Amino acid sequence: MVTYNFTKLKDMVSRVDKEELYIIICKNIKKFRVQRYNEFKAQNLQNTINPFSSENIAELLDYNHNHYKRFESENDSTRIIPLEKIVKLSIILDKSIDDFIRK
Repeated sequence: MVTYNFTKLKDMVSRVDKEELYIIICKNIKKFRVQRYNEFKAQNLQNTINPFSSENIAELLDYNHNHYKRFESENDSTRIIPLEKIVKLSIILDKSIDDFIRK
């Protein structure tokens, strides 16, 4: 494990760009949901209800569909998703929270 001094840590945290971070999170939410949607669709041809549709994910998160779709849009100014919802998405999409912030 590397131990940094205060100056180095200060420099590292100053480079965190909130806007860029939310763009990455939004892209990943959509990417992971679409992957799970397609996996479910391929495995369950007889089932008409796909739990990974944006409508059903919105319902699981207690959002209306339009509100949820904003979280999948990297261009929407209101794309900031609460941590609680990211945790729930990690459960629904079977991903770690770290996966949502990886480029």
